Amino acid sequence: MRMLTAALFAALSLSACAATPPDGPAQSLTLNATQQTNLRTLLGLSPSSPFTVGVLDEDANRQLSAGDIAIIYGGIANAETSRRTLNQTDVTTINAPHPNPLAEAARQLRDAEAKWKQNRPAHYTYTLQRSCFCAPEYRKPIEIRVFRGLIQQASLLPEGTPLPAERKSEALTVDGLFRLIREAIDKKAASVTVEYDAQYGFPTNISIDHDQMMADEETYMTASHFRVASGLKPKQTGQTMCTMDAQMCPDGVTFVGRSGPNCEFAACPK
Repeated sequence: MRMLTAALFAALSLSACAATPPDGPAQSLTLNATQQTNLRTLLGLSPSSPFTVGVLDEDANRQLSAGDIAIIYGGIANAETSRRTLNQTDVTTINAPHPNPLAEAARQLRDAEAKWKQNRPAHYTYTLQRSCFCAPEYRKPIEIRVFRGLIQQASLLPEGTPLPAERKSEALTVDGLFRLIREAIDKKAASVTVEYDAQYGFPTNISIDHDQMMADEETYMTASHFRVASGLKPKQTGQTMCTMDAQMCPDGVTFVGRSGPNCEFAACPK
């Protein structure tokens, strides 16, 4: 009888030990990249936020589960700044598959290009404007006239003065905008967000963050006042076309374009 009692006591003791979580602080769980991204979003952190996140395995089951503690770390000492007890909905959100944003941007680009190729007019005009940490002159809208797929004229607004020759690369056709977006995707930019026109498919708003670890290198563009110009031709008198080339004035700073009936260079300012 004593032996049976001792055996039962030993079994109960072992069972109690097995059911009791180990003493000491909870251990951190290892999260994969998708879980990390979803957790940061759940906790309201942007991709560029300097704070880090982690999860404490409160029930010591070595997997993410309700009751575990999500923690935000930050500051010089990378110390805890806040914590949150996860519920089952949080766990489901963290474990959800995360789509590749660049893959989605590439899909949208393909669809938009297909629409543009189907509806692209031979001649059109539109206004392109950049937003950047740069001089005001570089943020002015550029009115662009496209004739048979080539830029015929680019003018700074509201003055209507020709775009300086050294800035000629800033004037883009719609196809040039598409190339800009595709290059950003191919080079694995940190983020590529684009809105497209519902009818023609051309980009209306472009936001590209090339490297989230660098500041002031983002590209922001808006395309507006798009107009199909049936039979649009370069500004001309009779059949004489004025080309877009420019001439430097004696001051070494000012450039003038061609104009007038004979497409002569305008006079340099005195």
